[in-house]
Amino acid sequence: MNVGGRDLIAWSFLMATAHGAGLMLAPVVLALTGPDAAAGLAGDLGEHGGFLSLSDAPVWWLVGLLMHTVVMLATMLAIAAIVYYRVGLAFLRRGWINLDLLWAGSLVAAGVITLAWAILG
Repeated sequence: MNVGGRDLIAWSFLMATAHGAGLMLAPVVLALTGPDAAAGLAGDLGEHGGFLSLSDAPVWWLVGLLMHTVVMLATMLAIAAIVYYRVGLAFLRRGWINLDLLWAGSLVAAGVITLAWAILG
């Protein structure tokens, strides 16, 4: 399979977006919509609880989501560069592990935990 750098970047971005990487933060962002929610969580977080008051502004939600996206893309780029330049692509041909089932299971587990937290909490 021969693909160019542009195609590989576009496909990687599409896959990260399609898997909903940024959407996994949505339940947390939506749970912290008001000062009452922030005050309730502040007691459990000690001195870091004061930062939850920033969640009142939608701008900070976007900053958090953008930071998450940028860090995820940077991490993927770093791992891809290490594999390409140091390990080699031959390793991927003989040592590839399909993680689709693990990925699907982790998404289901995150959804179940979030749902249970919303119902019980």
